[in-house]
Amino acid sequence: MSQRAAKPGPATPERYQLLPPLTDDEFSALKTDIAAHGVLVAVEVDETGEVIDGHHRVRAWSELRAEGVRVADYPRVVRLFASEEDKLAHALTLNLARRHLTRAQRRDLVGRLRQEGWSLRRIGKVVGVHHDTVREDLRVVGNPTPASVSGSDGKRYAASRPAIFAANGRDARRAGQVLQVLGDDAPPRLLTVRRAEALGRYANMGRLRERHGRENGTVCAGEGFELRLGDFREVLADIPDASVDVVIVDPPFNDRSLELWSDISALGARVLKPGRPLVAYAGILRLDDHMARLGEHLQYVWTGSTEFTRPTFVHPVGIWSRWRPWLVFSNGPYRQGEAFHDRLMAGGQERTVEDHPWRQAVGPFRSIVKAVTKPGDIVLDCCCGQGTTGVAALSEARRFIGVDIDAAALAMATERLTGMETTAPM
Repeated sequence: MSQRAAKPGPATPERYQLLPPLTDDEFSALKTDIAAHGVLVAVEVDETGEVIDGHHRVRAWSELRAEGVRVADYPRVVRLFASEEDKLAHALTLNLARRHLTRAQRRDLVGRLRQEGWSLRRIGKVVGVHHDTVREDLRVVGNPTPASVSGSDGKRYAASRPAIFAANGRDARRAGQVLQVLGDDAPPRLLTVRRAEALGRYANMGRLRERHGRENGTVCAGEGFELRLGDFREVLADIPDASVDVVIVDPPFNDRSLELWSDISALGARVLKPGRPLVAYAGILRLDDHMARLGEHLQYVWTGSTEFTRPTFVHPVGIWSRWRPWLVFSNGPYRQGEAFHDRLMAGGQERTVEDHPWRQAVGPFRSIVKAVTKPGDIVLDCCCGQGTTGVAALSEARRFIGVDIDAAALAMATERLTGMETTAPM
């Protein structure tokens, strides 16, 4: 085997490559394998996208792409590090697990780590030799004296770090964004992009609540819409009886919220015009309870479904679900409006880390609004969240009243609805 070292590519930073580069033959074998099978071991990058481990894989992949070879984008693990020294330690740990060093290579590595400010004992622990051996290696290569030393008993680095697995470049960019949003709140474990973005949305909501500390009863109004902050059982008391054309709502569906469904039923019976519908997204596990609660003051009409492109795992029953039911009840005998389909598709809408954690796709809501109302009608959502029902209503030239108990959600809804074109002023 040739012992000539492969020249590093121009984009390969030396900062995190502490070990000797692959030989020509080793790099050629790696490149051939990637051409045949793709990059199988994920490249480790920091939250800005800088490569920490996997420089040779990235170089081989880049050369293949430049040569016209069709090879899939390489997977990444995006990690959040406390410092530059933390990045070096992590890169070294990964590389030493895969490489066997000669004595000369070990001495070169020991010298570089000493220049980085590592103590003798810490170097010995990582490299796998006694600290006396480290001292001897330094005597041979020269013993640089760093300005400061970071020892094993000094600053500690977590055994596991916040990290997100990304299957391609697009997911890596999403991972970098969410790590910057989470910051110190990022959990010290490996996450999927989807789970990390969910955590990021909750963190973002918390920050919004701190910025939008409004009192209950606050009203935000715009052309065609009105948003109210507070408990709908209180802040909608002034809505006249039999004045609303449809109630469309996506309430919480956990056990603690069952009583809320009874109150929604009572609200519908009071504010809905005779024969007009209430449409509510329901939870599959509590479907019987939700139907019973809504039926306390309203009449059952129908059950429809919204189907999603991505499944959600329902832990209590171990089932991957791709749909969610919505229930139609009416205030007295149902007055049929426009015919509509009971199977709606949510589409492939992606939520960003800035979205509400429970934000729904607009498409199904627009279909329902268009089917059960006419232009100028009033649409009410008493748990409006980020205002998806309002977007659907204003898009179809309906008027909208939304209520939520969360000031952050109302702030997001106000931003979404402000400036939307509508021909139905309040």
